[in-house]
Amino acid sequence: MKKVIAMSSVLAASLLFSGIATAAASNQYTIKANDTLWLIANKYNISLSSLMSANPNVTPTNLIVGSSITIPAQKAQKWSEKADAIIATGMTQLGVPYVFGGDQPGVAFDCSGFIQYIFNQNGYYLPHSSSMLSEMGTPVSKSQLRKGDLVFLSGTYQEGVSHVALYLGDNKVLQAGTKGGVRNVKISTFFGDPYYDEHYWGAKRIITN
Repeated sequence: MKKVIAMSSVLAASLLFSGIATAAASNQYTIKANDTLWLIANKYNISLSSLMSANPNVTPTNLIVGSSITIPAQKAQKWSEKADAIIATGMTQLGVPYVFGGDQPGVAFDCSGFIQYIFNQNGYYLPHSSSMLSEMGTPVSKSQLRKGDLVFLSGTYQEGVSHVALYLGDNKVLQAGTKGGVRNVKISTFFGDPYYDEHYWGAKRIITN
């Protein structure tokens, strides 16, 4: 019998906030169409890592509709802990060269390839596209930015959203960028820089709770 695949990693990104169905039992959940492990973890307010540890034989990007997974009992992971884990992953890539289209840790990244990698390593499975990333999540004003949010630039080398970076707090971003002739993964001061201010598009929050 042919297996029905819940969704690919790209579809998971496009349906990131579409919601999931209610669990079938107190400690078991039956996979439905459009589910991702990240959506399920957020539904039960548990960490993604604990959900994956409880289901070692489950492939995150190949969930099978109708199969069951275990929902572990665990203290909820705070949004700040999730953000810290993503930031920590990103910090391990400081100095990695910027190459357009790059998505390989320790080798080369472009802006969205870097964001995809650090979020995917922590279970979010985002697309490799700054434009697609800008269509996801919850809009955030400058005054409400917090660590882990994504900030976007537009019109840098093409029309529309063309760059994405991770906000660290204290007006700093972690990014794979080229500004200033330094083409690598780096930490930059954001607002107040004329170039960033001119091209600022907005911000989105992926880590909602």
